[in-house]
Amino acid sequence: MERLIDLSKIDFYLNQFNLISYLNDDLINNCEIHTFKKGENICNLDEKVYYMYFLVKGKTKVSTLLSTGKSLLLCLSTPLEIIGDIEFMDNPLADCNVTALESCICLAFPLDKLEKYGYNDPLFLRFIITSLGKKLRNNSIYSSINMLYPLENRFASYILSLLPKDSNLNSSVEIESLTHLSELLGTSYRHLNRVINSLSSKNIIKKEKNSLTILNFQHLKSLAQDIFIKNK
Repeated sequence: MERLIDLSKIDFYLNQFNLISYLNDDLINNCEIHTFKKGENICNLDEKVYYMYFLVKGKTKVSTLLSTGKSLLLCLSTPLEIIGDIEFMDNPLADCNVTALESCICLAFPLDKLEKYGYNDPLFLRFIITSLGKKLRNNSIYSSINMLYPLENRFASYILSLLPKDSNLNSSVEIESLTHLSELLGTSYRHLNRVINSLSSKNIIKKEKNSLTILNFQHLKSLAQDIFIKNK
């Protein structure tokens, strides 16, 4: 993570997402910019959170750890996404892992400053409550996705989420080990391998050692349906 204090960039993102309507001057004066590289964790499950982040550029993967020790993908997030609002209202320990899928830029607000300048601000609290309400609704949707959507759809959505913008035919993505990927998608290694082999036999994807090449982008996109992307 790299910490920046760039007033012009802060002002740009505050205006881009109309955050000045919800943040008082004291909060804005304590705002920083934090940047995260691809693959870097923005927060870690059960570790103390010191900032509330507003994701203003990039894409993140949100996952949790089951009692079995396996990871489970919850959703993929794009701007504007708030990270740390649950911890601000409840307790300072992160309730999930948030990982940058590409270079990410976040507006960062120290939690101690939020408690001092935001806890009794009705406008700011209303904004946070709205964010929490969206997360509650989305969590119900994601639970249904993991239970009801076929693995082929969930796999396609996840693979496309790893692509840079404006990617299409013959784009390649690096993937985790199939064991880890099967855990994220809530399935078995064998089932995931069958899905990959099926898509490969139809010339939709081509699997290589640690990567996948997309041979039929439109077909994969029709399977994906952006089911893991949060609806704003």
